[in-house]
Amino acid sequence: MTAPLTDVPNNTPTTRRVDLCGFDAFELGLLPVIRHLLTTFANPDSQAWVRAQTIAVERWGETVGLATCHRLQALLRSLRDCRNDLCVIDPLNIDQRGRVTADEETCLWMLHYMRRDNTPNARDAVERLTNGYMDPHLVREGLKFAARFPAAGVQAAPRVEKPRLTLVQGAA
Repeated sequence: MTAPLTDVPNNTPTTRRVDLCGFDAFELGLLPVIRHLLTTFANPDSQAWVRAQTIAVERWGETVGLATCHRLQALLRSLRDCRNDLCVIDPLNIDQRGRVTADEETCLWMLHYMRRDNTPNARDAVERLTNGYMDPHLVREGLKFAARFPAAGVQAAPRVEKPRLTLVQGAA
């Protein structure tokens, strides 16, 4: 059983303008995807994950969009295991699309710092988001996301490929 998300009514003091937060374009693009995925967790019958994937594919193309959605789904599932009382704006509320709740902002800051390999600030964001609990599953999923989608100018970790057999032909 899932707990419902707390929907934020218009003009509450618990939201602020998202454009004033300092996130890059990629991180701002994550917000509607996050909202739809969290809506799916709270209300599986909503099928909001379909809209999350559609938004991601429209924004970043099929390869990057679906991978982004997949990594976010795993991260948010870990977050929901820690906290099921997240305050999230309804993704279909047009009047609130330019606003962000404290929980949404903290989640984006966590990703922002992880994507830039800023460990102290990322750790603080995880603790704020989980009310003081440093959940290893959430951290692992956040780091997987950051490794796959590092911020511009950040050196991505080299990918380790699986060993492959190759046929070597010698001179006879």
